[in-house]
Amino acid sequence: MQLQAKYVALALLSKRPMTGYEIKKEFEGAISFFFDGSYGSVYPTLKNLEKEGCIEKRTIVQQDRPNKNEFSITDAGREVLAQYFEQPVDADSVRSDICMRLFFGDKAGDGELRNWMEQSIGQHEAKLAKLQNLHDAYRLQMPKHQLLSLTVGLQYHKGQRDAMLECIRMLDSFERGEQ
Repeated sequence: MQLQAKYVALALLSKRPMTGYEIKKEFEGAISFFFDGSYGSVYPTLKNLEKEGCIEKRTIVQQDRPNKNEFSITDAGREVLAQYFEQPVDADSVRSDICMRLFFGDKAGDGELRNWMEQSIGQHEAKLAKLQNLHDAYRLQMPKHQLLSLTVGLQYHKGQRDAMLECIRMLDSFERGEQ
């Protein structure tokens, strides 16, 4: 079973009821290093899960603000989530802008290639800093399963950064005529 927004939403709701806004914040925050869910995927996912009977919606009436909807997982949703966890782990799928640019970058000059790689390094270092801050702030209270996931994220971004640094070293050696 491929990791989809529906399984992530069900997993989040299995912890506590949440609003769509709270789920969106989770997509952008603590889980963003392993799940790239967009804001646009939250509400359609919740609508489909509600149609399938996996979640239920409760409207909270608010004064001086629009009403908000809070979603809770149902027994059927817990069963769908349990079935997901029983499946073998899928291979990670990779969609990499830097790899696409490098692979098809035959028209790019060395300066442009270097610029792309430096941008990628900066992106991975920013994500590393964010994850390292999470690790440093919460590692003592974090359940081991979350700490394991965070460790994978840290190592992933270190590896990607290091790969770009190696590519820059390779580019330098090509420029010097070394192969």
